[in-house]
Amino acid sequence: MIGVLGIAPAFAEGGYTSSISGWLPGKDSRQWTDNNSDSVSTTVKFSGCSVDNGRFTYAGLQLKKARAGLPDPVVNRDDNHCDTSSFGDKAAGTYYFHYANLNGQDSVSAYLTVSKVTVGY
Repeated sequence: MIGVLGIAPAFAEGGYTSSISGWLPGKDSRQWTDNNSDSVSTTVKFSGCSVDNGRFTYAGLQLKKARAGLPDPVVNRDDNHCDTSSFGDKAAGTYYFHYANLNGQDSVSAYLTVSKVTVGY
C-alpha cells in the first residue's frame, strides 16, 4: 500500500461565486463578513470580461470596509485585468468591492459584463 503525505492547503473562511451584467463605474458588489478566523488573503477573481462599447483592458476595483453611519474607507485598490485581485488578509469586518473605473476612466458609457466573479475571504 502506498501512502500519500501532503500538506493541507489553506482554506478560505468563506466566499461566493456570482457574475456581473451591465455595470457602469460606481456600482458595488454585495457585502460579505470576514471574521478573520484564518490568514487567507481576500481575493476577487474575474473571468470572461467584456464591455458592450469599446475594449476591456482592466476594471479598477476598490476594496471597501462597510461602517454604519460613517463613510466606507477604501482599504485597497487594484486594476483587475480579468484575473485575480489579491487584497491581503483583512481585519474582521464587513467588506465589498466597488467598481471604480474602466481602463482608468470613471465616466464611461460602456457596460461591463463578467461571466464569473469569485470572491474568497
